[in-house]
Formats: sequence, structure tokens, C-alpha cells
Amino acid sequence: MNDRSHLMLIMKYSREYILKHSFDVFMDKGYDSTSISVLQRELNMSRGAMYRYFANKEELFICVIDEYFFKIMNKLVSRPLDVTSVKDTIEVVHRRQKIVVTSFVKAGFSETTFLNYTALIIQAAKHYPDFIKRFKEMHRTVKNSWIKVLLNAVNTGEIRKDVDVNIMSHLFCVASTEQSPDECNKNSFATNILVQINSKKAIMDYLYSLIKA
Repeated sequence: MNDRSHLMLIMKYSREYILKHSFDVFMDKGYDSTSISVLQRELNMSRGAMYRYFANKEELFICVIDEYFFKIMNKLVSRPLDVTSVKDTIEVVHRRQKIVVTSFVKAGFSETTFLNYTALIIQAAKHYPDFIKRFKEMHRTVKNSWIKVLLNAVNTGEIRKDVDVNIMSHLFCVASTEQSPDECNKNSFATNILVQINSKKAIMDYLYSLIKA
């Protein structure tokens, strides 16, 4: 193999290429059924090319979860809200969720793909070291953000002074993350998931109506 061919091979099998296609394989087959040999076959690449970037399946899986779960979640919970009112916070949370959901839809996610993605994240809890710890840290970050906003809202008179900020922050966390009970199975996946996002906002708006001054 000449230098040009070797360079083209490296460019084809980049780290990004391996992560993207390994993500698809892990979602389709699951962690336990995905071996290096399976990845090698599905990605149509040599074992040496894969080992150029990742020492083993475990390391590759961790990087896949980092890229396609934690990176996405960090966009939702880690960036400063840059708002101080409860009403504006609800709008920002809703807008960020719509951006993430829209990216899933544009990427061609179907309902089956989304279910496979959910199953993959559940598997990560078992096979990704410290996954539960990192997930709980993200939850604490979200709750602390709500606490900060609610305390400010009490001080500015936006919400009532008798509001239990700790309990209400928990309710807002649940409202913004858990699946809503709407029945919309007859619709397309894109419609269903957007309905879910709008339902979350409706619940947050209702909570706000209960506590505003």
C-alpha cells in the first residue's frame, strides 16, 4: 500500500466514522451481542484500523455513550440558562428540548430507533463505569438550577413566598424529563415526540400557574 492509499484509508476510517457506525451497531445488536469481530464486519474495516483509535470494545462503547448521550445531555443541562425568572426558564428548557428532538428527527430516528436508543442507555448503566454517578450529577445540576431560579423568583416577588423551593424544584425536574401520559400512538414518530415535548411544557406552565404571585 502506497502512502496515498494509506492516507485515504485513515481518512475513511476516522475516529468519527468509527463512533457513528459503532453507535448504529450497538443500538441494533446491543452491547453483549456486539464483539470486535462483529464491529469489524459491520464497519467493513480491519481490526488494526479500529485499534488505531480504541484499545478494545469497552473503550469504544464508553466513547460512543460519551458522544451520543452525555454530549447531548450536557447541551440540555450544563449550559447556563442566562435567565432569572421561572417563566423564562420554562421557555429556555422547552426550546433546548425542541432543538435536541429536532436533531433526532432530522437524523432519521424512527420509533424503533428511539426505543433501541433508550435500551442502549439502559445497557450503559451496566457497562459504562460511573454511568449512574454521572447521571445523578446531571440530575443534581438540573435541580440546583431550578432551585436557584425559584429562590430568585421568591426574592423578586414573581412567585409566592410560601413556596417550598426544594419540593417545587423536584416537580419541575420531573415535569421536564419524564414522559407525559398523552396517547398519540397513531401519529408519526416525529409528531409523537414533539407532542411529548409540548406536553412537558404544558405541565411546567401549570406548575408555574400554581405558584406565581
